[in-house]
Amino acid sequence: MDWFIKGLKALYESYGTAHPKLSMVVVACLGAALFAGLWSFAAKQVAKDHQALAIPQGQVSGPAATSGNESPAVTGNGNTIKYGESSPPPENKPHTPK
Repeated sequence: MDWFIKGLKALYESYGTAHPKLSMVVVACLGAALFAGLWSFAAKQVAKDHQALAIPQGQVSGPAATSGNESPAVTGNGNTIKYGESSPPPENKPHTPK
């Protein structure tokens, strides 16, 4: 850590003492850019985590299609479901009295 402080002192001696206000503005801009970059990186990591929680690994749902009279909306893994005409209702047979 001592090398870091020595480097900062050398930079300030070279540029800061000659231009104190300008060096302050430059350092503030560099700090803001560094902070914005780190904050953006953190936001991308959080978004990636939320996406991983929303869609479980290995369960990819694909498009599903249905056709026919009164077909329900069905989802699945790339399934295609086709419903044919429904069979006619059974005839009501008259009951014979006992």
